[in-house]
Amino acid sequence: MDQRILVVDDDPATLDVLERVLTAEGFFVDRYENSEAALERLESERYDVLLTDFLMPVVTGKDLVQAATRLPSSPRCLVMSGMDPDDGLPDDVTWVCKPLDIDALLRKLSD
Repeated sequence: MDQRILVVDDDPATLDVLERVLTAEGFFVDRYENSEAALERLESERYDVLLTDFLMPVVTGKDLVQAATRLPSSPRCLVMSGMDPDDGLPDDVTWVCKPLDIDALLRKLSD
């Protein structure tokens, strides 16, 4: 697969699972629990995919998606949440329901 994915979630257990699964699927994974640090990384490195939690302190998933869409080569964005989809996100953002169904997530990543 050889795609670079930036995974951002303020829950370390979720990050552990996602990193393990996505690495096994062939993704190169950078993971961040701190969304502020993730934003800095997103602006300095190129990623194929941004997979982010929606509700996080300080820099939200919505903030990360908005920053990603302003990049010259913006990554595909998937947002995870237990809430209903947010109307303020761009139409091409994929909404991923929590609790996560890993098989469904992998299907969305391969679409």
